[in-house]
Amino acid sequence: MTPEDLETLLTDEGQELLAGLREHDPADDLAAATRLRRTHDAGLVAAALTQARLRQRAAAKFGADAGLMYFTPHGLEQSTRASVAEHRARRFAAYAPGGVADLCCGVGGDAIALLRAGLAVTAVDRDPLTCAVVRANAAALGLADGLDVVCADVADAGTGGRAGVFVDPARRTARGRVFDPEAYSP
Repeated sequence: MTPEDLETLLTDEGQELLAGLREHDPADDLAAATRLRRTHDAGLVAAALTQARLRQRAAAKFGADAGLMYFTPHGLEQSTRASVAEHRARRFAAYAPGGVADLCCGVGGDAIALLRAGLAVTAVDRDPLTCAVVRANAAALGLADGLDVVCADVADAGTGGRAGVFVDPARRTARGRVFDPEAYSP
């Protein structure tokens, strides 16, 4: 997915298409794509079908929220299960009432839990698409007001003045899972 794909999914037409694919069976992708391309742009159809598949996979991590959220394949693989994020958020709420900087925020699983715990969040990621996805996810779940998104390398971004800092660096590369903390990125 590209930032442009996400923008088109956020339009009224994209939202209508996604709503129609909520119960979509991925085994029917070819038939659905053929049917939908008659009335929608092929790029939008491809993006919507991909998002529908990702949302179905995400349900195991995010429950009902997955049907409203946006994902990239990499972002979904790296994302934190909602129950784990909620546990972390409760702990931060007790010790960092001034808010939390979520460094390496990814698609926003931890940021969402922190926002729901009543904390202001500065979410930082270096990838522009990921930054757009975390914004879209917070908005889709009605949590955008407490979120600031900074698209920058976390080594340069700072914490936005937040009292707490949460860092969850990538632990997977194209070659697989990384077990050595010295090799995490960033």
